[in-house]
Amino acid sequence: MNITFGGKPIHLKGTPLTKGAQLPAFTLTGMDLAPFSSDQIQMPAVILAFPSVDTSVCSLELLTFNDRLEGTGFNVYGVSCDLPFAMDRWVKANAGEYITMLSDYKDRSFGEATGTLIDDLKILARAAFIFDAKGQCQYAEFVPEVGNEPDYDAILDKATEIFQG
Repeated sequence: MNITFGGKPIHLKGTPLTKGAQLPAFTLTGMDLAPFSSDQIQMPAVILAFPSVDTSVCSLELLTFNDRLEGTGFNVYGVSCDLPFAMDRWVKANAGEYITMLSDYKDRSFGEATGTLIDDLKILARAAFIFDAKGQCQYAEFVPEVGNEPDYDAILDKATEIFQG
């Protein structure tokens, strides 16, 4: 898999999560600073990995998803290596009520377990995963250029199929 950041190739640490894989074990941190483990993910689920709420593309991605998630009832989780304080600030400033924000800042176990950790920068690559009710990955998208937006329509179409099927 070839992923770039600013047009330059990057190395992802861990094994990239693929369709058919089970949700791996990891521990994140909630905005309340409490640990949040992978077994707390409500299935079916959409997990969005992104570099930072403080970048324009990430903020746009989260705003776009948040707007399009209204009324869906989807379980959606946004994961980055941002501190929980930055995530909380973003949610309060942008009314991001449809995405549960979680941080991988402590040990980056999510990044390594999903293959989204940009090793040199210690941030996450942009990716989207959709898991069915049994925790099996039914959709995995690694955005080839980290600075680009994901395929919103493909993600939401597959999420609709999984959540309503």
